[in-house]
Amino acid sequence: MKTVRCLSILTLICLFSAVAFGQSVNTDYDHSANFSNYRTYAWGASPHPINDSLWNQRIIETIDGALAGKGLQKVNLDQNPDLIVVYNAGVKENVSYQGYAMGGWWNRTASIQQVVEKEGTLVVDFADPHTKMIVWRGVAGDTLSNKSNKNIQKLQKMVAKMFQKYPPSAN
Repeated sequence: MKTVRCLSILTLICLFSAVAFGQSVNTDYDHSANFSNYRTYAWGASPHPINDSLWNQRIIETIDGALAGKGLQKVNLDQNPDLIVVYNAGVKENVSYQGYAMGGWWNRTASIQQVVEKEGTLVVDFADPHTKMIVWRGVAGDTLSNKSNKNIQKLQKMVAKMFQKYPPSAN
């Protein structure tokens, strides 16, 4: 009976951990902005771009693809774009500890193992160059993998979720 109860509790902990570390995406916007006026965009200088030129290019290309899918046209900064787009990215390490007990009541051994997971966060801002105010922000985060292909898929999924409701509907 104790074994069944312990397994049930362990299963619940694993399920809650999976939910807690799943991909999260949030957006916010200026409710007074008229998004139908925004047709062009240009990239501005990001204050905190990722320090990896390969990933920097992947992030920009993924966002460019999402914006093209929303009908926005990329232009140069000197062409007076309707929006300035910047992104910020970061990675932080989350450290947790997992305890394990093995064996029967007569020869039980226990150990604690440190688990380090890297969590990536991507913030995308749209600013109106005329008002110099942010009019839309998307924030996404996910646990990173040790495999580049998985992280590319996670990036694509995050950006797709981020722009699902762009442009925001009028309330």
